[in-house]
Amino acid sequence: MIKGTTVFLVFISLFALSVCGCGKNESNNPQLSSQSAEQDFAKIHKDVNFDQKDKEKMHSAGAISEDSAYGGHGMSSVHGKKEKADPNKVIATVNNEKILRKDLDKILDRFKGHVNPAAITSMEQQITEQLVTQSLLRQFVEENKLTVPGEVVDKEIAKMRDNIKNNPSTKDKTLEQFLEFQGSNINELKTAINMSAAIESYVSKDVDDKKIEDYFMKNISKFNGETATASHILVDTKGKTAQEELDKAKAKIESIKKELDEGADFAELAKKYSDCPTGKTGGELGSFPRHGAMVEDFAKVAFVTEVGKVSDPVKTEFGYHVIKVTAKTPPKDVSFSQVKDKVREELVAMEMNNLVNNLREKAKIEITLE
Repeated sequence: MIKGTTVFLVFISLFALSVCGCGKNESNNPQLSSQSAEQDFAKIHKDVNFDQKDKEKMHSAGAISEDSAYGGHGMSSVHGKKEKADPNKVIATVNNEKILRKDLDKILDRFKGHVNPAAITSMEQQITEQLVTQSLLRQFVEENKLTVPGEVVDKEIAKMRDNIKNNPSTKDKTLEQFLEFQGSNINELKTAINMSAAIESYVSKDVDDKKIEDYFMKNISKFNGETATASHILVDTKGKTAQEELDKAKAKIESIKKELDEGADFAELAKKYSDCPTGKTGGELGSFPRHGAMVEDFAKVAFVTEVGKVSDPVKTEFGYHVIKVTAKTPPKDVSFSQVKDKVREELVAMEMNNLVNNLREKAKIEITLE
């Protein structure tokens, strides 16, 4: 059964829109579980202003999730309009394979009209990195002659068609229509599924039942349903290296905490001070699990902070935060059999990340995007 890898390869353009995070656990490697894919797609809500019709199309296609509210911040500024780049300009080279500007623009142009102009530069960088990863994986599949039987691809296509048909809000649409909205087509989808299934089969070969159960026992807190619901205020320090700038950011978060201790409304201060787009909604982050969603320094503090309380300032790779915890869901008793598939999926995603890391280390990669 193909899960996250298909999402990664088919919807690479949407992954690239997840430009930055504000406490969200990020990696240069693809997050390949279905849960993390949904979370990454959900970040689009903070940086891309799709109209309601577009949102409905994408949600119906499974491209975005309504449940997550992890935001973005730290987007590079763009002043004025850029001159149209040469479509044949090489923006990256991967083991002598050239990635051209038009490869980037093909993805970017689908969404540029819906995106805050300040996010474009960061988006271009993210898309280029994803194109590099896609190129590495494609080369790996070809060099190792990895493939899957045609019926595997056909089965996945049929499953997608059934999902559309059985959804009341999409039953009058076709898979081809959803692909057209993505700027893709059925042949590209088949190629992506074949690649995804072949790679998943390759990285899964050492993920046996014993390894899955051992991982579950050592990481049970990832699967027991424990969550926290929180809001935060962020003072961004990304890109700041001068001690004077860092001291200024620390002083600002301490001043915000003092206002909160004196009775100020958290949501109002988030709207006033937070550098994260979630500030517009009072800093709300929604609910998240103990592991995997937020960076560790953030999650650790959130889960030890009492409900209704505000944490002391905490430093992460994104900057300084104060966190208000509004609810918690206690862990539940969970058996291995209940979550075996989910555990396996996470292990396969880890193996995929390891594969990509290894390919990057061995490859000759040059990024020349300006």
